[in-house]
Amino acid sequence: MSDAPSSYRGLARWYDAIYDARGKDYAAEAQALLDVAAEEGAPARSLLDVACGTGRHLAAFATHVDEVAGLDASPEMLAIARTRLDRAVPLVAADMRTFDIGRRFDVVTCLFSAIGHVADGGELDAALAAMARHVAPGGVLLLQPWLTPDTVRPGGVRDLVCATTDDGVVARAASSHLEGDTTVIAFAWAIATADGVQTVEEHLRMPVFSQQRYLAAVQRAGLTPRWHDEPGWWAGRGLVIGRSEP
Repeated sequence: MSDAPSSYRGLARWYDAIYDARGKDYAAEAQALLDVAAEEGAPARSLLDVACGTGRHLAAFATHVDEVAGLDASPEMLAIARTRLDRAVPLVAADMRTFDIGRRFDVVTCLFSAIGHVADGGELDAALAAMARHVAPGGVLLLQPWLTPDTVRPGGVRDLVCATTDDGVVARAASSHLEGDTTVIAFAWAIATADGVQTVEEHLRMPVFSQQRYLAAVQRAGLTPRWHDEPGWWAGRGLVIGRSEP
């Protein structure tokens, strides 16, 4: 896994503004995921959100689930999450490939295609194995994948998002293309505050795995895999489900 991108470190305080401008509905997504868990026979009394970021999904889960916890590799993102969550909610700084927090949960989630930050298939297997170790018997893992060969656009995507906050304005331009089985993404950020204008470039490489490869990783981790792919589900990326036998 590569070092944490600027989006999750020095630019963390602008992260939510970008996705609010996108119209991302964290509450609706959280409810839909809890519905899927219930359909899988795993009503959530406890939930761990891996790569929880600034805690937007976690805060939404907390309105429905008695016991929630979050984990992320970025202390900057976790610091923002702490501002919107009860102090009793555990927030752990750890690597998704190797973490062990010493307990299991009815539901383990890894959302927003955070799994795309693994470097290769070996890291995919390691991350899924770590998540599976935290799923209680009868529980479920819910993973939002990164792009698959069926959903990636070979010509890439060009995109611009702008947002205004109480602190200033932010714009993020993006360009992506496919190199073999890897999505290469370049971001250019421009941020204007009372202190002046800051510009930052950011470059990501995110491997593209097939549905079958994701499901194989879940099965190797000891869970029963399934691909949930209802029309329109989260921009058509689907949902990887891993069920732990009771």
